[in-house]
Amino acid sequence: MATSLIETDLYIKGTFRADTISLNDGEVGDDNVEAGAGIAASKLEHQHVIRYSQADGSDIVAATVPVYTVRGSTAEIIGVEVVCVDAPEGGDKAFSVDLHKADEGTPTPATVLTGTIAYSSTQSDCEVEAGTIDSADLVEGDTLLVIVAVSGSTGNQGQGLVVNVHVREDAD
Repeated sequence: MATSLIETDLYIKGTFRADTISLNDGEVGDDNVEAGAGIAASKLEHQHVIRYSQADGSDIVAATVPVYTVRGSTAEIIGVEVVCVDAPEGGDKAFSVDLHKADEGTPTPATVLTGTIAYSSTQSDCEVEAGTIDSADLVEGDTLLVIVAVSGSTGNQGQGLVVNVHVREDAD
């Protein structure tokens, strides 16, 4: 097959047809995709914010709660944040949040963070505490669990817990 090289801009007024078109990586960006282009969800990467919460007005309690199961072929945890509306105060009351992953092959959950996210009377009300992710990669069938542990015997426990887990997932 012959190859032609055009070393200037090319403008075609009318219809352009080709059996195949090869583009270099990065050639098509967000600005090149028409609004309302109707791209199928199966061709996109999805970003989810998975939320777990405990109501304000009641003390935070220990919990182990499955919050998400990956359905795409691969996914990645890109962030974990904890916020407490009314932080623990006085005494030694505190709580911590961990994020675990379980999979079909080895269903015993294991942490994906370098350490738990601790919240005590040293934090202010509504202060955002971010976790450090150690193991971000996920595959289809992995299940994420939020683990809340409480400690202390004096003072007031925190109330109004929000845990946000940010996940990017490839569609199938």
